[in-house]
Amino acid sequence: MSIYQNIFHYYRGQTRNKDEGTNILQIENNVTKALLNVLQHSSNNLTLEFMKYLGFPFLESRDFNYRYQLNGKLDKVTPYAAVIGISENREVRIGSVKNYNIPDAAILSNEVSLLIENKIGFNSYLVDAQLEGHNRNFADEQIFLEDPIIISWEEVRQFLKKQQQHFKERNDQITLFLLTQFEEFCIINGLGDRQRSKEYFFLRFEIDSARKLAKQVDSYIMTNPLFDIEDAGTSDGIGYRRKGFTKFATLTTARQRCLILHIGRKEQKTGLEIQKQIDDLLGKRFDRKKYEEEKYPHEAYIRLEWVENLGQISPYIDYAYEHRK
Repeated sequence: MSIYQNIFHYYRGQTRNKDEGTNILQIENNVTKALLNVLQHSSNNLTLEFMKYLGFPFLESRDFNYRYQLNGKLDKVTPYAAVIGISENREVRIGSVKNYNIPDAAILSNEVSLLIENKIGFNSYLVDAQLEGHNRNFADEQIFLEDPIIISWEEVRQFLKKQQQHFKERNDQITLFLLTQFEEFCIINGLGDRQRSKEYFFLRFEIDSARKLAKQVDSYIMTNPLFDIEDAGTSDGIGYRRKGFTKFATLTTARQRCLILHIGRKEQKTGLEIQKQIDDLLGKRFDRKKYEEEKYPHEAYIRLEWVENLGQISPYIDYAYEHRK
């Protein structure tokens, strides 16, 4: 699996745009596009199954129209119509929105008109006024469900995963490929994954050798018979804690995406000593900022792409475990 090879993943590259709101909007738009791409370019049976999943089991038409950023009223009255809200947490909050209210997407046919509002991230919520406002985009005299249909991205993901086996049995290679790519896309972006999987963090190590070594480090720590490990609950990577103590190692996706060893107590400054040993061993100096040396003297950092094999650094992992008391 690679973020560069996934057909849905939007790779932004280097950017100076630090506007978090703009960044979230870009990702939301890309997620919406990915979902519609799967439905639009797969067998139309997939969209029919999705309609059944949403509560419309009586559709017969297989001719669907998929629209992005619906701007303007629909002109066709259909037997069924509803607003669909998709978010990570299924929570709808009370709030207000601008008068300029555009659904993120629409799935249309002669039988159904669905308007879709998408939110991503566990701190991003559907808003009642926005969902209600989308009703104004239905055609005049359209009868629609009074309450929006709310589903989570986890539910969408599980639905599509179950469809993989169905289309595998039908030997529909195109639909199966798109479903598989969408599942990878979800893993890469942590979509529908409240507890982000280890694979999500492994993929943040974009250099192949570093990603491979990150998996080896994880396996070494988790299967070591001399270690008694529990999850450290790290938000920006995979943290490993000696049971009953603080964490001794972190595969972090921050701080230059490296392995951090937490060694002893802060006042002992053992991390600085180990850092020099590791730098000498690898023949490269990790670029530690002045404030890092003062604030984290008990930590040593290892850029995984500089390491030839696990055997080079495993003694230091052992040392960090032994001295985290």
